Amino acid sequence: MKILGKNSLSTGILVGLKAFLVAVVAIEIILLIMCVVLGLDITKEPKFIVLYLVMITAIPAVIVLYNLIKIFQTFEIEDAFNRKNINRLKNIWLSFLITGIIYFVISILLNFFTPYEHLDYIASYAQISSIFIAFIGILFVFLGLGIVILLEIYKEAIRHKEENDLTI
Repeated sequence: MKILGKNSLSTGILVGLKAFLVAVVAIEIILLIMCVVLGLDITKEPKFIVLYLVMITAIPAVIVLYNLIKIFQTFEIEDAFNRKNINRLKNIWLSFLITGIIYFVISILLNFFTPYEHLDYIASYAQISSIFIAFIGILFVFLGLGIVILLEIYKEAIRHKEENDLTI
């Protein structure tokens, strides 16, 4: 099976990434319309925090998908090792890091500033949600660290490629 170039695995992944990007943008627009029309309020119902987390996460997700699409487009033209892809990987890393930090902050805010005078189930729901949100934040940070490692490997590969090009 062909990995790079036209009609290859990378082209199939590129099509899937574009479809996923369209789906993320469509879901974001639908959620925004729902929040405005229905007037969903976190302070009255903490379970709506999930909708807001999806909306917050959609912004870095669009950045990540856009950069991945650009990287896979270079795979399609068989020019995978170029300096632009390093900047794209840096953007992906920063998106993961910022998303992880946002999730940590939301977890802390949800845990410490949830009004407990409503009902007991809301308080326990908020505590369980904050633990889950913190776990997702940790996951995003580790994904970002994985991207940093991939970025360094990619830089080394580009250095070897440029050395090889100079030799020939």
